[in-house]
Amino acid sequence: MHIIRPPEYLVMPWKNGGGTTTELYACPRGTAGFDWRVSIATVNQDGPFSTFRGYERHIMVLSGNGMRLDVTGLGKHDLYSLEPFSFSGEAEVVGALLEGAVEDFNLIVRGEFGDGVLCVMDFEPGDEIGSEDGLRFFYLLEGVCQFGNNIMQCKDSFWLHQGERIRLKAFIKAVVCAITPR
Repeated sequence: MHIIRPPEYLVMPWKNGGGTTTELYACPRGTAGFDWRVSIATVNQDGPFSTFRGYERHIMVLSGNGMRLDVTGLGKHDLYSLEPFSFSGEAEVVGALLEGAVEDFNLIVRGEFGDGVLCVMDFEPGDEIGSEDGLRFFYLLEGVCQFGNNIMQCKDSFWLHQGERIRLKAFIKAVVCAITPR
């Protein structure tokens, strides 16, 4: 298990210069070409998204009243809280806020590396989490969980390597990113 807490998150400018994103984690870390990355961005105004050629993008609104994406080849799609949407990183995308700023969660996976899935899940005490076919990244939305001496709260993150499994002791609600290498 790898734990990442908010002080370790990295704030960086968007590729297109239109704002900033908070990178929760990228693998490998500290390189321009990542295999996968999870981040949270605050979108304060309408405008174009950065392109990521060779990547698949997964996005969902965490807070705010929603955003309309106009995606080349897919048309317009309204994003509301905790509803994931996926599109090619090569697509030209313009976002329009529906009613004020939003905070969105992003999973970006390099196509040659593997596949990604983004969802929100509720877990009960006794549930076992992990995966045999890839890694799982968790961003806590609600609840507190403890593994050994590590106590994690809302906005903390952790990821489990392929084959690593843990049993939960309490309820949590989390953004879950499933990242499966090819």
